[in-house]
Order: sequence, then C-alpha cells, then structure tokens
Amino acid sequence: MARRSYDQYCGLAHALDVVGERWTLLLVRELMSGPKRYSDLEAALGGIGTSLLANRIKQLQADGVVGRRLLDPPVNAVAYELTTAGRELGRAVVPLALWGARHFLTEEQAAQEEFRAEWALVFFADSLEPAALRGLAVDYDFHIADSIARMHIADGRAEIISGTNESAPDAVLRSDAVTVGAIVGGRLTVLDAVAQGRIGLEGDPGALETLLTLLQTQIESLVGQGDTP
Repeated sequence: MARRSYDQYCGLAHALDVVGERWTLLLVRELMSGPKRYSDLEAALGGIGTSLLANRIKQLQADGVVGRRLLDPPVNAVAYELTTAGRELGRAVVPLALWGARHFLTEEQAAQEEFRAEWALVFFADSLEPAALRGLAVDYDFHIADSIARMHIADGRAEIISGTNESAPDAVLRSDAVTVGAIVGGRLTVLDAVAQGRIGLEGDPGALETLLTLLQTQIESLVGQGDTP
C-alpha cells in the first residue's frame, strides 16, 4: 500500500511523511540505545503486531532512517540500527519526549501504563555532550520501578544497556516512574528528589557525585529549553 503524503513543500510535512505513522517514533526510540533484533523490537513494542512492525521497519529502511547488519559472534543474528539520519532523528525526538512529559504525564498513568528505565535514559544519554563525558569510564545501574538499565560511559559517549549485567556497577540509582516523570517534566529537581528520599543512591562516592552532576546539569539544561519564550 502506498504511503500517504501531505504533498506540501515543507520540512515538517516531509518529516511527518516519514515518522507520522503510529509506532514509528517508538521504533526509533528503541533503536536509540543500539542495534536490536526483530524479536527484541517485537517484545519491546507490545501490541504492534508482527506484520505492522515489519512494514514500519521496511519503510524506515527505504527512507534511509534504519539499516540492518549482522551482530558480532557468537550471536550471528540480523539486527536493525539507526543510520546517520536516524541518529539525527533520535536527537530531534528528545525535545518532543520532554514536551510530552511536561504536559501529559500524570501520576495516575504511572500505575496503569508500562514503563522501562531504558526509555528515559536513552533521551538523557543522547543529549549528553562528549565534553561532559571526557575522561570518564564508569557504569551506572538504574533501578526504576520494576525495570533495570545500565548507562555505560566510556570514550566520550554514554551507552544504554537494557536489563541486568554480569559485571558490578560503580553506582546504583533507585527510584520510581512517577519521580522520573516529575523530573523530566520539570516539576522536580534531581537534588530535591534525593533530599526527599524519592531517589536512593548506592556505590562509590566519587561515581555518585559525578552522576548527580551529570543528571542535574543536563536535565536542567533540557527542561529549561521548554521555558524559553
């Protein structure tokens, strides 16, 4: 079936031609943390349906947003990943996600809807400047609600890994979905959440100090962009 188009010579209209269909941006969100197998994407996007997922991937490949490659041994499986254009799209999605958190996330929704730590972390990690990470080699585990994700920082970049890891982290942050939503929505600061006991911290003091600085500085910067008239 041919894709519908707005037929308008406008950057926004053409962007929506590519990403305006249901599930498309959530598929991009899943790939922001790195290559994923088809089965990984299907499990993460519960409810999408296998034929619709295949269609969305195929269209994003045709648009040059998603590519495919073989994972390194011993996995030897086909995986999908964002292209250069796809990673640029991922960065463009960050302000949209913050806008959604600021205006539409409520505490009531947190008890009814699925939440994964990886979803919040990919937006945070993707917005970090390499200069802020220079010289760091550290692993942080985030236990948020019933999910776990690791932020691995090395070589001037932050990588998000879903689930538990065999190696021990340098520090651990524990919280809940409501608190995370309030922080990214600009209704609560990281330091206030720690002071109120809504964030628990464990691990190396130096690593924790670095983590709090990164979180507070970057989130303040991102949230502050929404206050600009």
